[in-house]
Amino acid sequence: MSGTRRRAGGLIGLLTICILAGCASERAHVSFGYVVNPERGLPDGMKTIAIEPPVLGPTTDAKWSDLCVRTLQHLVNEARNRYGADVVLVDRIDTQATFDEADLRAAGMSTETGTTGGKLLAVQGKIFPTINVMVEKSIGRASTVSGLDLSGFNGRRLRGGRIDIQTREVETVTRTMTVQMDFKLVDTANNRDWEHYSPKPYVATDRTKASPLFGSSQTESELTPRDQIIAELVERGAKAFIGKLLPCRINVSADVVASGHPGCVEGVKLLRAEMYEEALTHLRRAVAADRDDHRAAFAAGMASEASGKYDDALRYYRQACAGRNSRTYTEARNRMKRYGSRIRG
Repeated sequence: MSGTRRRAGGLIGLLTICILAGCASERAHVSFGYVVNPERGLPDGMKTIAIEPPVLGPTTDAKWSDLCVRTLQHLVNEARNRYGADVVLVDRIDTQATFDEADLRAAGMSTETGTTGGKLLAVQGKIFPTINVMVEKSIGRASTVSGLDLSGFNGRRLRGGRIDIQTREVETVTRTMTVQMDFKLVDTANNRDWEHYSPKPYVATDRTKASPLFGSSQTESELTPRDQIIAELVERGAKAFIGKLLPCRINVSADVVASGHPGCVEGVKLLRAEMYEEALTHLRRAVAADRDDHRAAFAAGMASEASGKYDDALRYYRQACAGRNSRTYTEARNRMKRYGSRIRG
């Protein structure tokens, strides 16, 4: 066989492998949740909390102030109404309406019958948030196969011909969203900071992906809406803070991709069917066969966490992190380190 024919056959084989590999990967989107007990709790006797409007960074739209306040309000009310927290949210933002109504009543302009207007609850604790949102976008290039020239071949056989693979450059978009947050709970009885939480920035990066075969340029409109991603990051930060003070529900969601091990492939199929215990049986076999199989280790961690085996989940997540530097793996490991011992039965 000539060098040209070997080269042509190798290229065809490579393209075939790429196509088959892309189609053969088993995937599962896994979602579940649990309630965690507070890490520290509220000061003794603190029964009422107010949330102040956030201080905004220079690149932050005012809409994120409203979202942050609403998210914190929801978490406090959920802790009270669903998880038994003995705390009341005092809405100081809308108190002007109460004063306006009292003024109307005092002036005799209100026809409402009854006695004097209701009094506002005293605030025993105040939450002071700070939020800064930054979005960066960059344009890149990627190569994609645009055509194959098979001229020179005779019928089905390779007889002295050659393949010319035609490529072209297409445009890609990479977008990084960074949300820096800071939260402080002040005990108003003695003006002391009870809890101050300033986590590392929450970062999300997404990019368009041009197919290696006959791909085309893509625009930012084909990505997940950035407001949706930022809202998710704000919620994560707010939950991490409220979880220090009150019971809070943690929602877990991640995409799991199988490795080539049959046990991992079968385990991911069962994850997709929400059969976590059964999936774990197969995934353990895959992890035992190859300690460096980070995909199997991460899948085993998800199956363990979903089925309530939190020590096992942390161990598998650590193993996945050792196999590959991945933000998804790191976040899962940190989640188990933070919440594993506080999850309600």
